[in-house]
Amino acid sequence: AKTAEEGAKKEGAEVVDATLGAAAAAGAAAGAAVTGTMVVEFDAGSNGGIKMVSFKTPQVGLALVLSGGGCCASGKPKVAVKAVDKKGQAETLGVLKSWKVVSINGTPVTGLDQAQKLLADSAAKLPQA
Repeated sequence: AKTAEEGAKKEGAEVVDATLGAAAAAGAAAGAAVTGTMVVEFDAGSNGGIKMVSFKTPQVGLALVLSGGGCCASGKPKVAVKAVDKKGQAETLGVLKSWKVVSINGTPVTGLDQAQKLLADSAAKLPQA
């Protein structure tokens, strides 16, 4: 059985991790506003880790889909890259199909509709190529 101290230590570690995540997200949003870019955070899977990609023009060049969460998947469905346009900005920046979208300009992605709106709204603020 765990002692109360061990439980508190574990909870404290989770709070620290959440705080660092929030700080990183806030930093991404602030950096995006200053540099005129849209920063999308992707989870590239167990071998790829987390990738921060900065888009510079409104022609992002990717489509999103809701993936996972079916009968055999663990956890909630995630928003993922459905397709990457050939020779588009996303492909040039190294984005791959099936990467999970974690955040857009520091805002955590919670669903497909929200992610598509965030992507469109953020991309619309970018300078034309």
